[in-house]
Amino acid sequence: MDILFVLPGIGKKKGEKYLKSWLMEPLTIAVLSKLTPAKYGRVFLDDRIEIVDENTPCDAVAITVETYTAKRAYELAERFRRQGKIVIMGGYHVTLCPEDAAEHADVVIIGNAEGIWAGVLADIENGSFKPLYRGETAPAYGLPDRSIYADKMKKYLPVSLIEIGRGCTRKCEFCSISSYYGGRYRHRPIEDIVAEIKTCEHRIFFFVDDSIFSDKPFAEELFTEVAKLNITWTTQITLDIAGDRELLRLMRKSGCKLVLIGFESIDARNLRQMNKEWNAKLGERDELVERIHKAGINIYASFVFGFDHDREQSFAEVLRFSMRHKFFVVAFNHLLCFPGTKTYETFKSEGRLLHARWWLQKDYEYGQISFAPALVTPGELRDLCGRHKREYFTLRSIFGRLPTLFSRTKKPMLHLAYWAMNLLFHFEVDKRIGIPVGENLDEAKK
Repeated sequence: MDILFVLPGIGKKKGEKYLKSWLMEPLTIAVLSKLTPAKYGRVFLDDRIEIVDENTPCDAVAITVETYTAKRAYELAERFRRQGKIVIMGGYHVTLCPEDAAEHADVVIIGNAEGIWAGVLADIENGSFKPLYRGETAPAYGLPDRSIYADKMKKYLPVSLIEIGRGCTRKCEFCSISSYYGGRYRHRPIEDIVAEIKTCEHRIFFFVDDSIFSDKPFAEELFTEVAKLNITWTTQITLDIAGDRELLRLMRKSGCKLVLIGFESIDARNLRQMNKEWNAKLGERDELVERIHKAGINIYASFVFGFDHDREQSFAEVLRFSMRHKFFVVAFNHLLCFPGTKTYETFKSEGRLLHARWWLQKDYEYGQISFAPALVTPGELRDLCGRHKREYFTLRSIFGRLPTLFSRTKKPMLHLAYWAMNLLFHFEVDKRIGIPVGENLDEAKK
């Protein structure tokens, strides 16, 4: 039996290529390939960079689905099913919205695949498969099989993705990860993580966790071991890391040079609404930011707009805050109401969702607002995000922040990353806006 793995893309304007900033190596596919028994043939097609042909020889098609790629995933699934292929779907969106995927898949997997994947394939092989399987959170799978996309490696950014664990102990109401894992965090064995790092081709690493120090004793042990490997790495963390000077020191010593922090908002009322009020109680925000910077770690600051106390002035305040601290890069994102989250259910009950299943809405475009904000219109929210993002990534801003970068780190690799990321955002800051999310299912069926 032959398995075809498919990673759906979001979409693209006619005649245009996908944006390079999206082309990270697909770690999920490498993990699934590792879990697949050796007796099965396997092929991988990445919809972001190549044509996905429904006539590709295979018996079953495994499609991993995120909310933004759901529409495209369903289009591809319909094409494969017309060819008599068995379609398997899993991923965050499928777990949070299984009835959505069930319309287009023969097999739906809820949760993680580690404990059940081989069994699902065996059931398909002998013709006894079920429409629904449930997996548990068990991120122990040894080393991912990166050979599944080795022939395409040159097309991905030269960054090695490593999964340390899954989940987050925080319960932010807008976050699909929190809903998916129920506020829990489980990590992989440190020996597996270290062994995987040693096998990777690229020496810049992205630890893909949402909050790597949810288990602090584990994080301390991990950083101690990673320090022996002489690598450069980045990850996502929450601001409370600034309260642990020893952990900051260990992170820096182990090679951490950049962290993505989801500030989300600097308005305590918004933080209260999203159940992230603890972020406002950590202490004086400017002091916490400077503590991280003084430890020699740069910050990729992420903000989310569209909560009930956001107005036009909110954007200007965040921009001033970001300029003051000269963050490495900044994301001005609009709120996304992901299905399965408390924010989605609240907005739905209040009648504020413009489309209940916005991810399948005809002609839906990247950057389109799917709900009614309280103090600005959907169009104003979209425009304000774009305007302030452009201002942060003007050439004047990029050059103006450069001396501060030199004072924080002398590592040439990080200076190169600064230029690469900031210029990428400068030239592509608006190019994602207006990209169609998938095609129409009716068109895909023709």
